Amino acid sequence: MNLAPPLATTHNGQAETSIADKSAKPLRIAVLLGDAVNLDSHSAQVLGTFTERERVQICAANANQSSVHEQSSLTALLGQATTAIEQGKLVELKFNDGNLPQSLYLLDGLRAAKLRLHAHAFIAGFAAGNETTDVEKAATVANAALAAAKRSPAQTVQHQTIANTLNEAFVALRQGVTALAARTQAPLKGTTDIKQTNNTNHQAGYWFSDQHQARVLCLNLVAKTSHQADESRNLSQSLVLTQGTQVIAPKALVDENRLFVPISGDSINELKAKLFQLLSSLDIGALDTSFASHQLAFWFERYDANAPLALVLMAASIDDLKLEAKAMLTALENDAIHHHSQHFKTPAGSCFTAKPLGDAGLTFVYPGVGTVYANMFNNLHEYFPVLYHQLEREGDLSAMLQSPQIYAADVKTAAGMSLSQQAISGVGASYLFTKLLTQVFNIKPKMALGYSMGEAAMWASLDVWQTPHGMINATENSDIFNHAISGELTAVRRAWQLADDEAIVWNSFVVRADSHEIKALLPEFPRAYLAITQGDTCVIAGCEASCKALLATLGKRGIAANRVTAMHTAPAMLVHGQVQDFYTQALKPEALKPKALKAAAQNLPIRFISAAQTAPVTVDSHSIGRAIANTFCSPLDFSALIHNATEQGARLFVEVGADRQTSTLIDKISHAHASQSTANAATAAIACNAKGADAITSLLKCLAQLISHRVPLSLAPLIQPLSANAAPLSSAVSPEGEPQ
Repeated sequence: MNLAPPLATTHNGQAETSIADKSAKPLRIAVLLGDAVNLDSHSAQVLGTFTERERVQICAANANQSSVHEQSSLTALLGQATTAIEQGKLVELKFNDGNLPQSLYLLDGLRAAKLRLHAHAFIAGFAAGNETTDVEKAATVANAALAAAKRSPAQTVQHQTIANTLNEAFVALRQGVTALAARTQAPLKGTTDIKQTNNTNHQAGYWFSDQHQARVLCLNLVAKTSHQADESRNLSQSLVLTQGTQVIAPKALVDENRLFVPISGDSINELKAKLFQLLSSLDIGALDTSFASHQLAFWFERYDANAPLALVLMAASIDDLKLEAKAMLTALENDAIHHHSQHFKTPAGSCFTAKPLGDAGLTFVYPGVGTVYANMFNNLHEYFPVLYHQLEREGDLSAMLQSPQIYAADVKTAAGMSLSQQAISGVGASYLFTKLLTQVFNIKPKMALGYSMGEAAMWASLDVWQTPHGMINATENSDIFNHAISGELTAVRRAWQLADDEAIVWNSFVVRADSHEIKALLPEFPRAYLAITQGDTCVIAGCEASCKALLATLGKRGIAANRVTAMHTAPAMLVHGQVQDFYTQALKPEALKPKALKAAAQNLPIRFISAAQTAPVTVDSHSIGRAIANTFCSPLDFSALIHNATEQGARLFVEVGADRQTSTLIDKISHAHASQSTANAATAAIACNAKGADAITSLLKCLAQLISHRVPLSLAPLIQPLSANAAPLSSAVSPEGEPQ
C-alpha cells in the first residue's frame, strides 16, 4: 500500500510512497467556517485584511461532474494548501453544498492565535492510499493520519463516508468541522458508520468528551472507482480534525416554525387593540420566512418589560398564530379571566393572566429521583452551545448527566439505572436548567425548595456548595446509595433483623388515599411504611407483600413504582449520620457573606426551605447537611412543605429539572389548600421541561408563563438571533479557550 504523507501531494489519485516522519511536528491548520452566520465580525474583519497576493483559492465548483481520479484529491490539495499556508497565505476552499456556495478558510494555527482568531477546528494530519477495498488496509490509512497528527485512536471518533468527487470531499470536510464546532456527533451525509474504536455506535446528540480533552475526529473518505474491475484505482483518504476554540452559532429559539410573540400593555383594552393590529398585519402580509422574522422582531421591539400586563402568543405557523390570537381575544372578553384572575393557557403555549404574581414569591422547585429519561433534552446544546461549553469546563458534563446511560442507543438503558446513577443525573439536569434560567435568561429566584433528594440538587445548583461536581464520584461510590437504602438494602436488613440468606422483596406504590387512613393501618403492617404524602396521593414502601396486604385492607389500588429505595422509611434512620456527613460540604465564600452586605447590593439572599423544618435553613455546612439528612431519612410530607413555603411568601413555583414531577402535585396541593380558606393567596406551578415534548418548546412555554406573570427576565436570547445571529448569552457566560 502507498500512503501519502500529511504534507505531501497526491496526483491523479496516485499516492506518493513516503510516510511522514513520526517525530515531525504535527500539523495545526486553523479552519474557519466561511459564512455570515458562523464567521463573527472580528474574524471577518481580520480575514479581510489579507491582500490579494496573500490569498489562495482552491475551487471545486465543477467537481461533481468528474470522479476524484480525474482531478486532484482532497489530500493532494491540502498538501498544496499547506505549502501556501507555510508561506503565510490564507487559503479558501470553495465548493457547493446543495447548490449553495460554501467556503472554508485555512491558515496557520499559530498565526490564527496571534490574530486572535478562534478557529472552529484544526487539521492535524492527513494521509491517502490506493488499493483500499480491504477494510484493514483502509484502517491503515486512518492510523497513518492519526500517527502523523500524534493522536491516540482510543480518544478518536471515526466517521466513514463515500466521496467520489472533490466537491463531495469538501462537503464532508465542512460537515466534520461543523460537527466539532457544534459539539454534535451527528451522522454526516452519506456516512456508513459512526463508531469509536471500541466499536460502540453513537447516535446524534451532544458530543461528550473527557474533561479538558479536545475532541478528535478522524474523517475517512472512500472514493469508489467508476470501473469495478479496476479496484486498484480506489482511493482512501483520512483527515484528522481537532476541535477549535470557537463554538458554532446557536440555532434560533424563535423562527418561522416556532413563533413567540410577547405583547405588553397597561390594560386589557390595550392588549386587545394590539392583538387586532397583529391580526391585521398577518392578513395583509406575505406568508413567508422573511415576513415571519420581521413580525417577530417588530413585536419584540415594542414589548415593554415594565408594563403591568403582558400576554404571549405561541404557534408553529402564521396560520396557527392567527388562531391563537383570535383565541386570546375571546379569552380577554371572558369574565372569569378578565375579572377573576383565571390564568388562560392554550396547548400551543399562548398564555395570559390578568393578575400577575410577579417575582416576589418566585420559587425554584427541585424534583427528586426518578425524573430523568432517555435522550432528555438531547438537542438543547444546539441552542445554547456556549453554556454547554462553560459547563463542561467547570466539571465532567458527561458524568453529571450520566450520558452513557441517558443517551445510550438502547433507550431501555436509562430505565435500568441504579439509584446512585439516577440521583447524579437528576442533580445534573437540575444544575443545567438552573444555569440556563439564571445565567442565560437572568431569572433570579427568591426562594428554593426540593422534593426528596431535590434538596441536594437545590444546594448543588444555586452556587452554595464549593465543589458540587465532587459529589458525582462520591455518590457513584457511596455505600448509602448503592447498598444501604438501595441495592441489597443493608439498612433494611439490619432494621428487620434478617439473616444474610433471607430475601427482601421491596417495592413502593402510589395510592390515591388520605394519609390518615394509611397511618391508622400501619401498626398492622410493621414492614410497610408511609414514605411520602403528596396532595391527594401517597407513596407507601416496604415489603412488597406487606404493602399489597395494606392496600387490600385499605380497599385501594396502588400503582407499583418498581423502584428499590428505602428513603423516607424507618430503616433509613440507621444511616442518618452517614447521610449528614455525606452532605456536610464546604460552601462558596460568597454564599457565606452577611445578609446585610447582600441587601445593600440589592442582591437579597435566596431563602432555602427544607421539608425537615418550618424555618428557612441557615446557610452553613452543618445546618445544610443536617437538613438534607432529616429530609432523606424521615417520611416526606410534600403537602406540608408547599403549605409552609406558601406561608413564607412563595407564589410562583418553577420546577427546575427533567420532566414535570412536582408541578402537577403543587397545583393540586395549592388548590386544595386555597379552597379551605379564602385568605390564601393565588399560586401557580410551571415546569421548564416535559418528557415526550420538544425541549425548546417546553422551555419557551415556561418563559411565556413567566412573562405573563411579569417576572423580570432577559429576552436577549430570543431577540438576538432574529437580527444578528448572536450567541444567546448573558455576561456571566463567555467563551474561553479549549484544550488542544
